[in-house]
Amino acid sequence: MKDTDSNNYLFEEIDTSLFGLEVLSRFLSQTFKSHKFTPEYLDWMYNKNPNGDVVGFNAINENELVAHYALIPIQAHYKNQTIRALISINTATSSKHRGQGLFTILAKETYIKATNQGFEIVFGVANANSIPGFIKKLDFKYIDQLDTCVSLSLPKKIDFKNLENCFTLPLSPEVFKWRLANPNFHYSQYNNGDTHIVANDMNYFARSIIKISEVDINCLDRKSLVPKINFWVGISNFYSWDERPFIKIRIPNFLKPSPLHLIYKNLSNQIALDKTNIHFEAINFDAF
Repeated sequence: MKDTDSNNYLFEEIDTSLFGLEVLSRFLSQTFKSHKFTPEYLDWMYNKNPNGDVVGFNAINENELVAHYALIPIQAHYKNQTIRALISINTATSSKHRGQGLFTILAKETYIKATNQGFEIVFGVANANSIPGFIKKLDFKYIDQLDTCVSLSLPKKIDFKNLENCFTLPLSPEVFKWRLANPNFHYSQYNNGDTHIVANDMNYFARSIIKISEVDINCLDRKSLVPKINFWVGISNFYSWDERPFIKIRIPNFLKPSPLHLIYKNLSNQIALDKTNIHFEAINFDAF
């Protein structure tokens, strides 16, 4: 659908057909120099999310895709209320077309559409280079840098009641099943004492823990949690790595490939968030 024609660019809603995803796959793969963005992966993310279809726009120049901005719906709860939320993903502009304001145009078109569809808030996980653009041009607010920890054990459990007044991103059984169907990763589930673990086994020595919760009696994987180096990214008000100083290492910024930061934008409410009132894990975004 043709929406805007400005400065020789057309701005169209994302084409999620097989052909559209094949075109998008080539564009994202070339832009990010990554094999991650297969048509299968994009179809999983954009079309099969039980929370709803992708919301976003492409920029077209001379029949060529040159920029892309996308949000996907996520479940959210805050103070006993269900919040209609989105998370920003796959923001990209061709190197030949940077400096034309395409990122801002696509994002604003997307927020208008999202607001009209009843969404209330947008989240983003960004590196340090991207944050100024989101904050200055798009009115995002900064929450904090995601903690990144390496540990030989699991974190100390904190009272689950700590989450009662926190902004959380719970997953229904249907969404949980979809999330673990990410074609780029293979996940395992474990019950370890009173704790349920979801992890991506990176190799024989390390795993990326994407979710920690109370024990799941329906978990069919009864294997023991094999000792490995645990890698974790997020902001938690449910559990803490800081209580185990001899088995936890907080990675210094200069050793991180690209420190990640959590940001948000209110669309139709006035929620105020900071590190003390949100619980955010790797399962809530697609990087791990």
